[in-house]
Amino acid sequence: MLVRTSLLGALAACLSATAASANELETRQSIASCPGYKASNVKTTANSLSATLSLAGTACNIYGPDLTDLILDVVYETNDRIHVKIQDAASNVYQVPESVLPRPGGSSGNGYRANIAFSYVANPFSFAITRRSNGETLFNTSGSAIVFESQYLRLRTSLPASPHLYGLGEHSDPFMLNTTNYTRTIWNRDAYTVPPGSNLYGDHPIYFDHRTTGTHGVFLLNSDGMDIKIDNTAQDGQYLEYNILGGVFDFYFMAGPTPVQVAQQYSQVVGKSAMMPYWGCKSSATNFMNGTLTGLKWAFISVDTVTKTSGMLQK
Repeated sequence: MLVRTSLLGALAACLSATAASANELETRQSIASCPGYKASNVKTTANSLSATLSLAGTACNIYGPDLTDLILDVVYETNDRIHVKIQDAASNVYQVPESVLPRPGGSSGNGYRANIAFSYVANPFSFAITRRSNGETLFNTSGSAIVFESQYLRLRTSLPASPHLYGLGEHSDPFMLNTTNYTRTIWNRDAYTVPPGSNLYGDHPIYFDHRTTGTHGVFLLNSDGMDIKIDNTAQDGQYLEYNILGGVFDFYFMAGPTPVQVAQQYSQVVGKSAMMPYWGCKSSATNFMNGTLTGLKWAFISVDTVTKTSGMLQK
């Protein structure tokens, strides 16, 4: 009876996995048929570009209705930073509020002299970011159609072979990200004991692309849950793909060209970390939060101090 039950369980699991694979393949095929958008009413200045994006064909409605009308805004905020934002025309879709993350703003960059440049194809709409000094493509969405639905967004960029990518934290994966059949989930969770290959407490949807010609950064300002897939297939080549539960495409591209400069340019967008209390640099804080008071004596910190500070942080 036990053997029979095990066999039936294995068969059920196999059938379930087969059905899931079939559903995933069907979804991929449906996404591949999405029409994308076409750009019109394009207006340009020396440091900006705006356009209307309209659905280019029959809606695919994979996980919800396709939004038919979008707005594209591109601003050279500095000569080292380009802000590219694609949002719904009605501005009904949730965006991270300014009160939560103040935007750096600015428009001091010059589209003719900036270190990175924005270009686009009108129909079907795609865009690219290139490094002006050598014409190298840093980001290019022409490989697949952009999907913008009420509960699902997808955008893919091609990458060079064997890229050196870092970031997309917080996670317990290797420092340099895997680039084949890899999914980095952006979803905050308390991963007790910090298991390998896991998403952790915070999320930072920025990656550094380190190349022999320089390093650049790509930051997506979106607080919705997402899967960022990195893969290399015979059909699609090397790519990075955003699959997001909602929100808008709000990208900041940073020119670098060194890793330190990318980090500095990123801090200009999101701000710098607040200075933590001196005692918080000690292991006593971690020990306390883990349920033990070990270490408080040698740090000369009273339990009242830690308790009050923890309470203030929670508020």
